[in-house]
Amino acid sequence: MQLQLPMSKSEEMLATKRHKSRKKTKAIICAFCAFLWLVLNVGCRRDMQDQPKIKPLRGAKFFADGLGSRQPIEGTIPRGFLRDDNPEFYTGKKSGVIPAQPQPTGAQQNTFPDDVVEFPIPVTKEVVERGRSRYAIFCSACHGLTGNGDGMIVRRGFRRAASFNDDRLRQAPVGHFFDAITNGWGAMPSYAPQIPVQDRWAIIAYVRALQASQQNTAAASASPAPSTSPSPTPAGGGHR
Repeated sequence: MQLQLPMSKSEEMLATKRHKSRKKTKAIICAFCAFLWLVLNVGCRRDMQDQPKIKPLRGAKFFADGLGSRQPIEGTIPRGFLRDDNPEFYTGKKSGVIPAQPQPTGAQQNTFPDDVVEFPIPVTKEVVERGRSRYAIFCSACHGLTGNGDGMIVRRGFRRAASFNDDRLRQAPVGHFFDAITNGWGAMPSYAPQIPVQDRWAIIAYVRALQASQQNTAAASASPAPSTSPSPTPAGGGHR
């Protein structure tokens, strides 16, 4: 049996110092390992902006043709764009009509042979009111509040817009107006992205209301005023 002699004071201090040194070294090693683990994880991290993705109108090596933007699959129709159930409503054109052939010179021309004549929706007060509000937003700047083509943009120097009160547009079918709103006409761009199909027909209904109101105003102003001159005296007048 070995006897453990008591350490001297200097030996105790030396042992304590070694213990603290080992403890400090251990803490440094742990801290270094933690720092190394953090650096490795940050270096391998991939943020959302760095992730592999296809950007619009840029090429992509992932596809054989090198195009990033893909064409719709043949035979598919985007949701909400099936228009076979009511083509007149979505196109303003008569369904099943063969495109008109050029007519001989001097013959009576039909300017809008393929455009629908009747509204494909019921025209109610609510529809006209909706058309009035949409007309004020999208159309009045050029065509004016009364449809005479003298809107604020025209007054500022832009090309004069068509007047809905001209005979040509009074006699134009409603499908022509739908075609103009959808595809543009002359200096007027297409408003298809801004105006839904239902609102286009509502605007056309309001345009018809404008035409009717301005026609009545024009007829009243063109009618001759009643004569206030006295009736002529018969020949050989005078009382007998």
